[in-house]
Amino acid sequence: MAEVVLVNPPILGKIPALKVPPLGLGYLASSLRQEGIEPKIIDAPALGLNLTQVLTLIKQYSPKILGITATSPLKDSAYKLVGASRSLVKWIILGGAHPSAVGRKIFEECPEIDFGFQGEGEEQFPILVKKLLRGEKEIFLPGVITPKKDSKSALISDLDRLAFPSWDLLPMRNYRHPLFPGKRIATIISSRGCPYHCIFCDKSVSGSRWRARSPENVLEEIEELYFQENVKAIIFYDDLFTLDKKRVIEICQGIIDRKIKISWKCEGRVNIVDEEMLYWMKRAGCEIIAYGIETKHQEGLDWLKKGVSEKEIERAVHLTKKAGIKVLGYFIFGIPVEDYQQELENIEFAFELGLDYVQFGSLSPFPGSELYQLALERGWYQEKKAPAPEEYGKRPLLITEYWTWERLESILKTAYRRFYFRPSYLLKRLISFRGFLDLFRSGIQLKKWLKR
Repeated sequence: MAEVVLVNPPILGKIPALKVPPLGLGYLASSLRQEGIEPKIIDAPALGLNLTQVLTLIKQYSPKILGITATSPLKDSAYKLVGASRSLVKWIILGGAHPSAVGRKIFEECPEIDFGFQGEGEEQFPILVKKLLRGEKEIFLPGVITPKKDSKSALISDLDRLAFPSWDLLPMRNYRHPLFPGKRIATIISSRGCPYHCIFCDKSVSGSRWRARSPENVLEEIEELYFQENVKAIIFYDDLFTLDKKRVIEICQGIIDRKIKISWKCEGRVNIVDEEMLYWMKRAGCEIIAYGIETKHQEGLDWLKKGVSEKEIERAVHLTKKAGIKVLGYFIFGIPVEDYQQELENIEFAFELGLDYVQFGSLSPFPGSELYQLALERGWYQEKKAPAPEEYGKRPLLITEYWTWERLESILKTAYRRFYFRPSYLLKRLISFRGFLDLFRSGIQLKKWLKR
């Protein structure tokens, strides 16, 4: 029995290869515990549960309140669970990136929802839960969405106040990431928000104001994961982990001083890394930095409002590889000011940079982004099947007269085929046993997608 059950819903028709902890639910569970409410978490993708199995667990726990998380690409999976569980619980609350971005529109899309929640929920969500459990009728709180009202919760200034996610409620043994094969993984958010203004970025949850946890607070969580949960690899889910050089170095030095032997990955930005920072990151176990490269063409970078140049991209990749850290490059195809030939040049750019991994994707106007409004105004917004591997559900896509879905799929398949199936790349990955296993697992999935 549990009064509150929090669910990461099953992905319709898919068992994902990448399984990472739903940090939002972990944080909400901890905030509820601080108020004396003991919840349950059902992470369906990690447990391999289908809709029927999730419903069986909900019946078993018999909650009064069901909290469901939803991103925009996976909203249909969440709505399917809402409808199927409607008769089993008294209240259903939808949270996550999608309701944060679209607000009251969720009730048009799924009338069975009782409440939605916008923004960071750790402070206001427990208040909503307590009010519902007390039987209060009229509820208006910052962050709570009703069919008549919505308002975002205030950003949390002091992130050190938050309890760590409730790792004990999550199936830690089930989490896997292809970049760290064979290692037990966890994810950490050490800062929230991003001060940059890329046109495609959805900031509806954590906003533009960058707020960071103290190095000591981050290190305490890493210690807990390493010593208590036997975690050997960590993925920092910050929008921008490398923003504050002094803080990054203090975290790295703390990992070294505490003799924590972990591998980790983070997100960086090409114009704010230097040799000293990268030196300490490597010493502290950083194996991979992901950079949003997007395109080599300045016109495309400017259209995306990236605020970087090709030279800065080349410099950052060079310094990172010189430090002994692998580089994952994100590229975006379908930028309106670029054509098919320029995207072929971007594939060649990935070769020239010597990237270890790439993720090619299509330009997506997610609700909550500046691009979303532009796409609606120009008639470019469509929700279609994702044209890239390891993407699920219907994805918001920027479809123009030139960049049709078929053309996007064609360039994406060309990009993945050329990058990952080059003889030189295959040989590089085969050199190590770990690289062979990584290549074998990911290669099977990629070949299946390329044959679709």
